Amino acid sequence: MKLSISMLFIASLFFFSGACTASASLELAYGFIPTKESGSTNGNSWRVSYSHKINHFDNFLNDYNLNLRLEFSTQKGHANNASNNYVLSINPIFQYLWQSEPVSLFVEFGIGAAYFENSYYLDRNLGANWLFEDKLGVGVIINRHHRLGVFFMHYSNADLASHNDGADSIGINYGYIW
Repeated sequence: MKLSISMLFIASLFFFSGACTASASLELAYGFIPTKESGSTNGNSWRVSYSHKINHFDNFLNDYNLNLRLEFSTQKGHANNASNNYVLSINPIFQYLWQSEPVSLFVEFGIGAAYFENSYYLDRNLGANWLFEDKLGVGVIINRHHRLGVFFMHYSNADLASHNDGADSIGINYGYIW
C-alpha cells in the first residue's frame, strides 16, 4: 500500500511539471546504509527520482557551468531484521558540468527536506520524521541522455530534536534525461 502511494506521488509529478519537462529526468538508485554499531544488520534502499531543470537562474548559472534542478524522490529502506522505512523527499540540486561529446562529467550537491515514515531505522534514532537530506554525487552523462553516477547522502535533523543519530547512504544510480 505504501509503495503504491509512493509510485502515485512520482507519477503525479509528470503531470504536475507541465511546461517544465525540458531537461527532465527519471532516475533509479540503489544505496547501502551502514549501521552505527558493529554487529548490527546493515540496510539498503531503492530510490526512484523525478527531476526537472529550473530555468529561472540560467543567465547567472550558465556563466559558471552550473545548472539547477528540483528532484522529487521516493525511497524504500530495508534491513533483514528491521521494518521497512519509506521516505519522500524534495531537493534542489546544483550540478557542475564539464560538457563534451559523447561523455560529459558532473559533480552535484544539494540540501533538501525528507519525510521518513519511521523515526527509528536500523540501530538509529533519527529523532524526527522530518529530516534534512544532503546529497553529493559524481558521474557521467553519455550521449546527453544516460546518467550514471555514484552518490553519498546524509539524513539528519541538524540537532533540532532531542536525538539525532542521522543516517548515511552510499550508492549508484542510473537516470534517463529527455
